[in-house]
Amino acid sequence: MMKRLYLLSLCLLFITGLMAQNLVQRQVRMAVVLPLKEHNTRGNKMVEFYQGILMAVDSIKREGVSVDVQAIHSGSTASEMDQLLFSQKLKDCDVVYGPLDAAQLTSLADYCDLHHIHLVVPFSNTTSQVTGHPYHYLVNAPRQKAHEEAIWYIQNQFADSNIILVQCNEQNAEGSAFGEMLRTAMSAQGIYVRPLNLEADDTAFQQAFNAQRRNLIVLNSTSMKALNQILPKLKDFKRQNPDYQMSLFGYPTWQTFTSQLLSDFYELDTYLFTSFYRNPLANRNEAMDRQFMSWFHKPMSNTFPRYALMGFDLGYFFLRGIALYGSDHFQEHVTQVPVVPFQHPFYFEHTGEGNGYINAFVQLIHYTPHQSIELISRNR
Repeated sequence: MMKRLYLLSLCLLFITGLMAQNLVQRQVRMAVVLPLKEHNTRGNKMVEFYQGILMAVDSIKREGVSVDVQAIHSGSTASEMDQLLFSQKLKDCDVVYGPLDAAQLTSLADYCDLHHIHLVVPFSNTTSQVTGHPYHYLVNAPRQKAHEEAIWYIQNQFADSNIILVQCNEQNAEGSAFGEMLRTAMSAQGIYVRPLNLEADDTAFQQAFNAQRRNLIVLNSTSMKALNQILPKLKDFKRQNPDYQMSLFGYPTWQTFTSQLLSDFYELDTYLFTSFYRNPLANRNEAMDRQFMSWFHKPMSNTFPRYALMGFDLGYFFLRGIALYGSDHFQEHVTQVPVVPFQHPFYFEHTGEGNGYINAFVQLIHYTPHQSIELISRNR
């Protein structure tokens, strides 16, 4: 055992040394511009995000990169941001993380464009914000982009399925938009999406399903209420018709329901589309939890997503990418940065000449009937 640990240590030292030899930029200057001094829930989340970035900085330093870190309280208003920018504290940065408030975004984006600073925006998902801002990186895939990616999975993973769209009889903007986009996209391919009302009787349920094909059930709602209404009906139908193939397809929000509904997700062969996922059973995630506790003397907050892991993944991705390729050439290699994320994979797509980038990564979480979890992502 000791011999194997010694050889592993030598391999890690060799890899780190090789990485250091290949560095283009050995010093990276960064700033975190967020409401770090707010004594409330959102302030606590921003602090935890920053703590994750600090852990990423420590990892990068071990690879031979010097990192200059500024943590700046942003406030929440446009005037506070203007005052910060007037101070020129950010002028020499390679990368800036923030802001949280939309009122501060335009002036910060303009400033970063002027000084060729990579601006990483973790807490917004509006596509129009990257227009005209070539150094802007939108971390959260905009809803329409995420929906397009999810429908790509349905078209490629479930092309031969009988697709059933459950009408949930409630006002739910995301679910309604996804349901309509799904119906339109499948119709363009000549595939009929079968409607089924949530309150339909047993006969209507029987008529909607197909005994010869896999049945993919999609709700036009993201809500827990709709799930609680449909799940008993689907489980009863499955038990009464054990020869029918059935899968449930759902939304990123459903990750927050897994503590209550995990056994149901397994039983119904459930797929969720999402841009982030933390595997609670992965050894490296357990090790990261212990390291966070050691650093900050408290457990990582159990949120979806976990802000500390989001901070680490974003910190490590951009710091390592800039060190490897140089700040001036980072964008040429933005899809090639060699990282293994804890929670947030990144695939940044350029949105056009003179515009910025959006993270287009979406994957499927598959809760299998064998009570295992499988991650499915498309090859890029």
